[in-house]
Amino acid sequence: MLLFRLNMKILKDAFSDKYTHVTLFSDLDLPCLEAVRPWISGQTLEERYVYTIPAAKIGSLSPDIHGLSFLVAGKPDNTKLPAACSVLIVEDDISLPELFSLAQDTFDLYVHWNTELYQALSAPRPLDAMLEASLKIFRNPVFVHDTNFFIISCPHRAPGMLVWERDARTGWNIVPLSLINDFKVDPEYLNTLNTTQVCLFSAEQRGYPILYMNLWNDGRYLGRICVDELETPIRPGQYHILSHLAELILSSIRSSRLFLFNMGNDMEQFFRRFLDGEIRELSAVMNMLQFLNWKRNDHYLCLRLETKQQNIRMLSSAATIGHIEAQIPEGRAFLHNSGITVIVNLSYSNTRISDVLSSLAVLLREGLLKMGASSEIFDFMLLPQGYRQARTALELGLKSSSMNWYYRFDDYILEFFLEKGTEALPPELLCSYKLLILKRYDLENHTALYQTLKVYLELERNALQTSKALFIHRSTLFYRLERIQKIADIDFENIKERLVLQISFYILEQPNLEQSLNIH
Repeated sequence: MLLFRLNMKILKDAFSDKYTHVTLFSDLDLPCLEAVRPWISGQTLEERYVYTIPAAKIGSLSPDIHGLSFLVAGKPDNTKLPAACSVLIVEDDISLPELFSLAQDTFDLYVHWNTELYQALSAPRPLDAMLEASLKIFRNPVFVHDTNFFIISCPHRAPGMLVWERDARTGWNIVPLSLINDFKVDPEYLNTLNTTQVCLFSAEQRGYPILYMNLWNDGRYLGRICVDELETPIRPGQYHILSHLAELILSSIRSSRLFLFNMGNDMEQFFRRFLDGEIRELSAVMNMLQFLNWKRNDHYLCLRLETKQQNIRMLSSAATIGHIEAQIPEGRAFLHNSGITVIVNLSYSNTRISDVLSSLAVLLREGLLKMGASSEIFDFMLLPQGYRQARTALELGLKSSSMNWYYRFDDYILEFFLEKGTEALPPELLCSYKLLILKRYDLENHTALYQTLKVYLELERNALQTSKALFIHRSTLFYRLERIQKIADIDFENIKERLVLQISFYILEQPNLEQSLNIH
């Protein structure tokens, strides 16, 4: 059991509940106190105890002591207070036994609270039980949310508290989307995402202060535990109390005694690992789909956003992610491999890919972002391949002369084939040799058979349209086609050969390729 040690601020809060004139003198208030003891002259004093002492005896303390804690009944001579110690003075009419008794009751309260926290781990809903036991300590609503603002636990509500929304997909309570979007662009909130200690969030956003502590596990943000100042004022000692509660929750997560942050908080991590090929187990994928209320054979789209500016700042990326999720009805956006990846369930509201892309156009333009889009995916298990499509489309689009802000993989399939094919063979060996024969013949005889064939195939072998496009008579076209058949042995009725020829035209017209071909 993790022992809870009090600090003097907690004792000051307890005495301030009953007495008016309570003062704490302390330069360093460490949480090291385990119990209360009466001060006895000449005894050996220990840092783990707080000692009760009458004001008149303060002058009897050795000036050499340091790091000790004292509870003083009455009004002492402040000039005689030990300089390197913590001293809590209660000037009201209080006897030494009453001072000792209240201090002992305070220690008993927190010993009992700490025991309840550990007993809660055996309850059917451990976190609810832990927060329920903490209500008498904080005397304010206490709740926990995960990285996606799902409310993991909130056993008590108070008037004026934020009203949760019900997520249609999961049935879980969640912070309203409008407030989530406000948070994601609020500088004060964004600064809170980096804190590792207990802090106070100002009343500016919600109308009341919120004492909070982020929950970190191995450098990964899991969520946040919050105390809303709605029923009683937040007190100085509660900073240490909340830190202990958060540490116990985290230690329970690490030891697997408390399965708290499961799907909600692991969603982004799941997507990253799944897209990177680290998760292949069908059961793990189906569990996540069940949490999202998605189906394996829904229609999906994968987007990849990047910027030429390196090291996307937290402020700008958080705002971008917030904007994306606000624009797309069922989109999940997250930082991933030095960019932003978005998974969209198109089936959720019968969304069209064109609608998704157009909804992000302003963001891309104003944010100087470029985006690659996958083909429509009909099986969730194929999303890793969709992610590769989106990255490939972005890479090929950036290499092209296109001025678009986004690039669809469907528009770059031939470029993809060419890029992959040229990894094994030079371009001239990927196209039909028959076109090279025609090119060489044209050069030697000053003819235009190559261009004639190209236009003829582009116009789907329509003789009338081809002759008009080339400004030649139909009889001239038929003569050229006969020459092409004889010189290059081309079968115009073979659909496969026509397809190969058209792809070959595309390959041969890539920039700087013609100069590398030996056709002279």
